[in-house]
Amino acid sequence: MKVFLAEYVCGGGFGTTPIDRIEDSLRLEGSAMAVALAEDLAKVAEVVMPIDVRLRPCLPACEEHPIHPEESLWGQWAKAATGCDAAIIIAPEKGGILAKAVGMLRAAGVDVIASTGDFLRVASDKLQMARAMHTAGVPHPATLLPNDAKSQARLRKAGQIIVKPRDGCGTESIRLYDDLDSAMKLAGENDLVQGYVPGMPASVSVIVEGSEMVILPAVSQDIAIRNCAYLGGRGPLPNDQQRRAASLAQCAIAAMPPNARGFIGLDLVLADDPSHDVVIEINPRLTTSYVGLRRMVSGNLAARLLGLQFGPVQCKTGPDEVRWTRDGQVWVGGQLV
Repeated sequence: MKVFLAEYVCGGGFGTTPIDRIEDSLRLEGSAMAVALAEDLAKVAEVVMPIDVRLRPCLPACEEHPIHPEESLWGQWAKAATGCDAAIIIAPEKGGILAKAVGMLRAAGVDVIASTGDFLRVASDKLQMARAMHTAGVPHPATLLPNDAKSQARLRKAGQIIVKPRDGCGTESIRLYDDLDSAMKLAGENDLVQGYVPGMPASVSVIVEGSEMVILPAVSQDIAIRNCAYLGGRGPLPNDQQRRAASLAQCAIAAMPPNARGFIGLDLVLADDPSHDVVIEINPRLTTSYVGLRRMVSGNLAARLLGLQFGPVQCKTGPDEVRWTRDGQVWVGGQLV
């Protein structure tokens, strides 16, 4: 089997941008995900990867295709993917980048293991995603546009306020304010205003193929609260929190347009009172937690993505035994692996 694996940053997405102007979070997390997934894929398939030679991570043996910044990125990706049995894309949703990459490869006849266009569109637009959760009755923080008059009344009850881009990726440009007035004053026209929900930042990932959805171990997220920066994570969570996270994931995916496919990560907040648990965002792609999840479970998660492994996921570590940073360093039982 031959698989095309493209990570946007390492794969030439910033080919015309000086390295020192690429955000650390995108570069570090992108490299960590690319290396981890490439290592797992290489155990079950031939791997083909587009590469920005300036940012080449330490990869296993694979077929590399250097990307030329003066040429069309999508055209080069499609050419490199020719003859592959499947493709996996890791790219930010921002600006429709993920949707464009998936659409271009599918137009070239490549089987991309990703959700349909409607699922990608709603998951990539934080306002549409919030409305989908609200319509289906899935717990989600009050989320409104800054110019929505209703926000004054609905959000004053929330205490602290989050302001974030409607079209953003990860924790990019997310700000926390102590009061609504400050948040409303500083929110831009392309931002959303959202009530802050106290509790444990967590995530749960799923792998979907057809009607089958495999729920992976839920984990906690290490978030610098004041500047909302993602630093890494730890897991798996204890059983009770696992059940709560899995229930939220199932409800959230069911509330979205069809058809989900591939790796999907959901950001959550697990509150002190389980009745206050909420879904924050849905990421229709591989997320950085993959670097830790692959150390928690038996088998090969990449093989599951390709439909080569089946059955329930078996966790092989105890609660909180696996810890990782955003640059891909992983500790298991306190030992760096």
